[in-house]
Amino acid sequence: MGSGPDTTAVRTALWRALHVLVDDAPPVLDDTIGLQIAAVDDDWRARPDMDPERTRTNRASIVARARAAEDIVVESTAAQYVVLGAGLDTFAQRQAGAVRVFEVDAPETGAWKHARLATLGLDAPERLCLVPVDFEAGQSWLHEVVAAGLDPEVPTVVSMLGVTMYLTREAIAATLSAAASLAPGSAVVFSYSRPIEMAPPEIQSILRVAAEGARASGHPWLSLLTPDEAAGLARAAGFDDVEVVTSTDLHERYFADRTDGLSPIGGEDLVVARAGSAGVRDAISQDDHGV
Repeated sequence: MGSGPDTTAVRTALWRALHVLVDDAPPVLDDTIGLQIAAVDDDWRARPDMDPERTRTNRASIVARARAAEDIVVESTAAQYVVLGAGLDTFAQRQAGAVRVFEVDAPETGAWKHARLATLGLDAPERLCLVPVDFEAGQSWLHEVVAAGLDPEVPTVVSMLGVTMYLTREAIAATLSAAASLAPGSAVVFSYSRPIEMAPPEIQSILRVAAEGARASGHPWLSLLTPDEAAGLARAAGFDDVEVVTSTDLHERYFADRTDGLSPIGGEDLVVARAGSAGVRDAISQDDHGV
C-alpha cells in the first residue's frame, strides 16, 4: 500500500480547487487548501480528469455534498464532527469555532497528511485529531475515535462522503449502526450514487467510464443505491428521522442563482439521518424532501 492519499482523495481535492479557479464567483465551497496539501505538480490542470467542461457535474457534486455536510455541522449544536474517509478534507483549517474534528482514514493516509499539515503550518491539534483506522483489518471506527478523545455522550455529526459506492451494503449498515449509537442530538450525513440507469441520459456514458476506471484501479463500485434503499439503510440502523436530499435539492439550494449553469443534478444524493435533535434539524432547509 502506498504512503500517501489514494488517487480518489487527490482528485476530490483538486476538483474543489478547480471550482474556485474556473467557475463563476461566489464559489459554493471556497477550498484551495486541499490543493496545497495534495502537493501535485504545477501542471495539474492539464490532467485529463481536470478538464473544466467534462468534469462540471462531478465538480459541482463534490462541492455540493461537502457544503451541505458542513452547513449541518456549523448550524447545529453538535460539538464534535467525525469525517469518515476524510482524505484531504480541510474543514478544520477553514472553519473557526469550537467544534472538534476527528478525521478517520487509513493509517498510511493519516500519517502522510499529518506530515503535510505540519510542513504547511496547517496542523490544528487543539481542534483536529487524525484517527488511523485499518478497515481491512476489521477495526471499529467508533472504538478508535472514542479512544482518540471523542465523547459518545455529546452530540456529534458524522459524515461519509464519496464512500458508500466502494462499500458493501453490510459495511454501510455497520457504519450507520455505529453512528446511531451516539448521543441523542447526533446526526449522520452520507452521500450515495444511484444506479447508472437512473442518471440523466447525457451523463450515463460518463458514469460508465468512471465505473470502469474505478474497477480497473482496484476500487470497484460495490453499492449503487436508490433513494428508498439508501434511506432504508439509515432507518434499519436505528435512526428515526431520515431525509433524502437529492441532487436536484442541492441544485435548488446552492446553484439556482448561478450565472455559469454549473449544477450537481445527476450527481450524488445525500441522506441525513438524525437522532432527535432540533438543533441538527434546523440545519436542513424546510424545502428538502423527506421519504
